[in-house]
Amino acid sequence: MTKKHNGSQRVFGRRDRRDIPLENDAMFAEVMRRKDLCIGLLETIFEGRRIRDIVYEDGLSPEAQKYIAFNPGNKSIRLDVYFEDGDTVYDIEIQKADKGNLPKRTRMYSSMMDANMLDKGLEYEELKDSYVIFICMFDPFEKGLARYTFRSICEEAEGLPLGDGRCIMFLNTKGSIGELGADMDAFFGYINGGVSSIGTGKDSGNEFVERLDECVLDINGDEDWKQGYMKYELNLIEKYKDGKAEGINEGRAEGISIGEANERSRMVKEMIANGIPIPVIARCASISEGQVEEMLKS
Repeated sequence: MTKKHNGSQRVFGRRDRRDIPLENDAMFAEVMRRKDLCIGLLETIFEGRRIRDIVYEDGLSPEAQKYIAFNPGNKSIRLDVYFEDGDTVYDIEIQKADKGNLPKRTRMYSSMMDANMLDKGLEYEELKDSYVIFICMFDPFEKGLARYTFRSICEEAEGLPLGDGRCIMFLNTKGSIGELGADMDAFFGYINGGVSSIGTGKDSGNEFVERLDECVLDINGDEDWKQGYMKYELNLIEKYKDGKAEGINEGRAEGISIGEANERSRMVKEMIANGIPIPVIARCASISEGQVEEMLKS
């Protein structure tokens, strides 16, 4: 059953400094717990296709940010939204910052999704078709396309598909080349607006975006969810800081101080790029919100 939030008192067009936008992966995963919105996004991506129903992993309630791992000690992956529609399995990811590793990440995600299905006893021929879809807040291939779709084909025989049922898709919210459709165009506009888009759904003229925005407002108004999210982010950041601290070389006291300042500035910018709200960053870095904003200007 979809979780009910207690944030419906929020007013359209009014924003809180701590609001978390849709492109934040935790917010995106929470919104996608609404089955109707998840289906709506699929139908927006695959214009003209009608989705009767979807099943979240293991038939449970929406399993946002699912971890897949195989052997102890092996690298695990966290999937933002993982579900299936009949004979097809989907993983939809939000990516705000370009870290230069998306092609290899999609290869790993797709492979581990296959292995996860096989681990449940399926034979090779029973593997379901799979889609790994990245919604990117940047152009991953710098060709200006709004959509990049990759499937396996033969290099020597033109038009001969491998038929392995695997598809990798990148949606470029900054792209202008290619047919988008009204819903996708409105969705891109909303997600590109970040925090400034929250509360503007009724002005979008698009029914799907309006429903998305209502859900984002609702979740942002749920203080229990927001507190849980901030604690989760703080734990992640503390682990990040601990890991980085191990890499600081010993040296002169002033050298360490400069190194720590540079590392703090770099860490702040990376957290912003990953959609972490400024108040959370300030609290973690033990600096003011104003100092965070100054670092972003440097």
